[in-house]
Amino acid sequence: MRSILALLSVGLTAALSCTAFSATSSEAAAPLRLIKTVDLPGVEGDFDHFAVDLKGNRLFLAAEEHHTVEVFDLQTVKPVHSIAGLDTPHSILYAPDVNRIFVVDGGKGGSCEVLDGTTYKHIKSIKLSEDADALVYDPNGHLLYIGNGGKEAGNDFSLVTVIDTAKSEKVTDIKLPSGNLEAMALQRGDGMLYVNMRDKNQIGLVDRKTGKLKSTWQLTKVAHNTPMVLDESNHRLFVAGRKPGVFGVLDTTSGKEIATLPAADGVDDMSFDPATKRIYMACAEGFVNVYRQVDADHYEAVGKAATGNRGKIGLLVPELHRYYVVTSKKDSTPARIFVFDTAQ
Repeated sequence: MRSILALLSVGLTAALSCTAFSATSSEAAAPLRLIKTVDLPGVEGDFDHFAVDLKGNRLFLAAEEHHTVEVFDLQTVKPVHSIAGLDTPHSILYAPDVNRIFVVDGGKGGSCEVLDGTTYKHIKSIKLSEDADALVYDPNGHLLYIGNGGKEAGNDFSLVTVIDTAKSEKVTDIKLPSGNLEAMALQRGDGMLYVNMRDKNQIGLVDRKTGKLKSTWQLTKVAHNTPMVLDESNHRLFVAGRKPGVFGVLDTTSGKEIATLPAADGVDDMSFDPATKRIYMACAEGFVNVYRQVDADHYEAVGKAATGNRGKIGLLVPELHRYYVVTSKKDSTPARIFVFDTAQ
């Protein structure tokens, strides 16, 4: 009997050890580790993009249907300020060199609102068109590119409006044959601007020096192309689509679609960390999809992390090894910010 009990004891110990090892291994292999969640009581509706002021330790969030930009402590995610007086804020830029906040507001005809970076007081409005939404920034040239106009403005074309952030003044408009522009990406090497022309399922290539559309790439494997990220060193453009959710990779020297992987649906934001070669996609279906760049031509799914209702807005802050996602209120569950650790 003692020998049987001894054997059972050894077997149980081994089983427990094996279970502990599996759990530890699984945890270590997780693409994201949840650090905390922060409830946002009283903030209703959908959100749009995040922005960060790394030196000032601030996280900005466009609460588009709450008509505010919410400001948080970047480390603790405690509320710092709520910027009111906006209609439908979509995208945000904090320009530290001039200590100003630029908010793309899609409501009331479309505008770029310029705010003081310390007091949050309104400085001026720069007129845009309806459906002002996505932005991309060239810090070297102090130029902000904003997609606006199109179908919601009653036009079959859209504009990329260029703003000089040093002067807070409009420079020019670039006219594109698309009724719905989404995310953009800047290539430093040859001055190219990539634009998601979503209604045509195309990517437009704009020469920033001339302000002219150089060519277009027709997508065949990615539909409803929304976010976009450039890996300039490897000549790769990452594009994500919806219905169905998909992650796609293009060669920027040819426009060829070289890889696609399935994803959760409803993606709105995508980030790439060149140091870890990982791509993060926040999806409204309630997941963050994580992929790894094996090499320029090969990609693999690392895993996914659960978030919640319409968790389509995410931001990677690689300096802190943090990834932030916001979800919208649903029934008794409030809006919530998820903070993940990305350290490997």
